[in-house]
Amino acid sequence: MSARVNHDTTESVVLSLVRELAGNPAVNTGDDLFELGFDSLMIVVLAARIQEQLDVELPIEVFFDAETIADLVAALRTAGPA
Repeated sequence: MSARVNHDTTESVVLSLVRELAGNPAVNTGDDLFELGFDSLMIVVLAARIQEQLDVELPIEVFFDAETIADLVAALRTAGPA
């Protein structure tokens, strides 16, 4: 599997999860989780689902520091497996 496919998969999974949790199919990578209505509990749920689906664990702080979903995806791409 090429790096490009991995990157596309990471972005697709994150967008799918955020769209589901936010109840908004129009979410895109430029959106901010907190502007979408995410709170700390939703962030914990999102982190757990990302770990489950991508086998990548990020510190919760990364979710709070990411300005956009694209920033979160970039952090996931550089993280190691859970």
